[in-house]
Amino acid sequence: MSFRFFVIPVMQPRPAEDELNDCLAKNRVLAVERHLVDAGMASFWAVCVSLAPGPGRLPESLKADAPGGRRIDYREVLNEADFAVFAQLRALRKQIAESEGVAQYAVFTNEQLASMVRARVRTREALGAIDGVGETRLDRYAERFLALLAEASGDR
Repeated sequence: MSFRFFVIPVMQPRPAEDELNDCLAKNRVLAVERHLVDAGMASFWAVCVSLAPGPGRLPESLKADAPGGRRIDYREVLNEADFAVFAQLRALRKQIAESEGVAQYAVFTNEQLASMVRARVRTREALGAIDGVGETRLDRYAERFLALLAEASGDR
């Protein structure tokens, strides 16, 4: 992971906004943190962008929007039982993201959560085989997500 830092003046933001938007459009963005620094007429936004390694934008499989601009409705894609587990995974992801102060997709994307359910993931190796799940995510989140998946399937 790498970081890019931006200073966006409140009074004349356009050039810095353009630079930030260019970075967001051309890179794999994991999270964006922003803070307003109140310095009167010299106030500015301090922005930190966390980038995933590798060139280019996120692969389609990791995006919230499906090809064609239509959002995926996982109620339609998953059967009722699988959707119930998916909903539990999303709740866990939300809790973790809020406690860590990161975007939910920085923990796991919806597509990754759906893949966990579809593949009936029960091991760290199976979780790591999902597109976009690397060692960092495994180290940080595998134990909690695998425990929930095991509980949901009746394994213990």
